[in-house]
Amino acid sequence: MQNATPEQILHVAMQYHKEGKLDAAEKLYRTVLEVKPHAAEAWFYLGMIQYAKRNHFEAETCLKKALELDPKNADYSNNLGEIYRQNGMLDQAEYYIRNAIVINPNQADAYANLALICKARGDYDSAKLHFSRSLDINPKNINTIVNVGRLFLTLEEYDDAAECFVAALSISPDNPDALRGCAQSLYEKGEYNTAAAMLSKLTAGKPDMHREKVDLALITLRNKDFRKGFQLLESRLKHLPHIMQGDEKTLWRGNDLKGKTIYIYDEKEGLGGFGDTLMFVRFVLDLEKYNPERIILRVQPELVSLTAANMPEKVTVVAENYESFNFHSPLLSLPLVLNVRAKSMTHADAYLKADGAKTAHFFDKSTKNIGIAFATDKSHIKHETRSIPQDAFAPLLSKDGVKLFYISKQEPDAPLDPAITDMRPHISTFADTADVIANLDMVITADTAVAHLSGAMGKETALLLNRLHDWRWFNIKTGQKTVWYESVTGYVKEDEMSWEDLIKTVTV
Repeated sequence: MQNATPEQILHVAMQYHKEGKLDAAEKLYRTVLEVKPHAAEAWFYLGMIQYAKRNHFEAETCLKKALELDPKNADYSNNLGEIYRQNGMLDQAEYYIRNAIVINPNQADAYANLALICKARGDYDSAKLHFSRSLDINPKNINTIVNVGRLFLTLEEYDDAAECFVAALSISPDNPDALRGCAQSLYEKGEYNTAAAMLSKLTAGKPDMHREKVDLALITLRNKDFRKGFQLLESRLKHLPHIMQGDEKTLWRGNDLKGKTIYIYDEKEGLGGFGDTLMFVRFVLDLEKYNPERIILRVQPELVSLTAANMPEKVTVVAENYESFNFHSPLLSLPLVLNVRAKSMTHADAYLKADGAKTAHFFDKSTKNIGIAFATDKSHIKHETRSIPQDAFAPLLSKDGVKLFYISKQEPDAPLDPAITDMRPHISTFADTADVIANLDMVITADTAVAHLSGAMGKETALLLNRLHDWRWFNIKTGQKTVWYESVTGYVKEDEMSWEDLIKTVTV
């Protein structure tokens, strides 16, 4: 291109840029600027390449230079503002994006970007207004429609979110962002199988979509398809690789363990909380048939004493990571390797025990002693829908011959009713909670770790659930048992019900 003009070189550079040949395009843009340093367009596209390469400072410099040379170019101002927005510099972003709108009041992308700034600031009404203006100008913009859907997801307005994503898919049926958003909104509405269809389409032939496969796994497990569900759930080890406490080579996949040490560990840094550990630790008991010489089991510190007291002699329970082993396995991978099925769940009767000696003096055996747990961990994403107002238990307080004990460690939103005995001062670990449960006649609980502990102990348990509840309770109906625990009965609050009305249906 020795005799080419700067304009011709720029044209070729833009073609390379369009084809994704960024290095070749960058080289030509720089060639243009050596000859024609005031070529605003070359500065702009060079800046966009730098941003694509994550050279954000150089990108900002290039776009500022382009705007300085061509101050009436709305695209330059809007893109400079968008660079600032994506780097969290919202004030600078707003300045340049509003400037773009002043230059060109019909700049649809600028209104959409301004909406995203408002969303980031929590000004959702303004965000809706600016998105609306953007779509008035360009009603077929997929990115904007998807971003409106995401705004509705943030606001938990799932019907409107789904409508947006469906509209985006009508324009671009395979758009991954629209498929992902549609699946999420449908899931939150309880339309699980339709959400699964979206996720299946999204992940088909795409081995790197690990997060989406985990989402699909939870729906599949909800339908009690353990074979496919637990296989899909292995994608969490790619999505959250820090779960793995060993390499792929020593990941246990059913190998004979004779003379070997296997290290099993909780997933507190991944998908697993206390309830998951309590629920899945049963499968450690099934490793005996593989003849291990030693099993090292890591659980959360709060679970060590309880778990250690209920494991066979060859199982060593620890709270810290362990490094000397022949094989390893995350706790939630055991059902896959052990070929667990819903219809043949092992240890569903009772696999954890406590003698109750420490707290026996609190309980009058002439009354019905009922443990209640209604507050959930405030850090949990579903805290609001899982927690139950204390007032909902009022019908039980008026029952003759019934005594209520608060057995959760979670702080209730309001001071406990004086008629409820607060057991928190006597609970430090789950072994303490188990000691209390051993003395109870029954437990009534929200979807908390207490439900798993009570069920694992074989204690009669009423599990109070929202209609849209966690995958592990499947599609349970009021009065039904769960395959995980023979002693746990589900009670499901339909949308029109109050929690108090639901508790009135519990058989005490």
